[in-house]
Amino acid sequence: MNKTYLTVAQVFALISGIAFLLAFMAIITIPLGVLNIVAFNVLGKAKKGIVDKDKVRNWSIYLIFTSLIGGIFGLLAVESDEPSSSTSLEQKLIELNRLYDNNFITKEEYDIRRKKIIEKD
Repeated sequence: MNKTYLTVAQVFALISGIAFLLAFMAIITIPLGVLNIVAFNVLGKAKKGIVDKDKVRNWSIYLIFTSLIGGIFGLLAVESDEPSSSTSLEQKLIELNRLYDNNFITKEEYDIRRKKIIEKD
C-alpha cells in the first residue's frame, strides 16, 4: 500500500472526524466523528503493516460518504504499491520477524531470509 496516499487519507479522516465531533447540532454527527477517528487509526495501522488491504478498503469506502477526498486517497493507497526500493532494511526485518513470530515460516527459513535481506542491503 502506498503510505503517502494513506497519510493523505488519514489527514482528511481526522479533519472530518474532528469537524463532526465539534458539530453538536445534530446527534448523528457524534457517531460519524467517532467512526472517522476509528478510520484514522486504521489507516495509521495500515502504514505500519498491521492492518490488511481489505480492512483499509472497507474503511475507505466508508470515508467516501463522510470525507470524499480521504476515501478516494484510501482506495488509491490500497490499489497502488510503493516501489520496493523504498522499503528499508529495518522494515524488511520487522516483516520477517512478524512472519516468524506468527509461525508462518520456520527458524531455518527465517535465518535464510534474514541473511539474504542483510546481504542485499
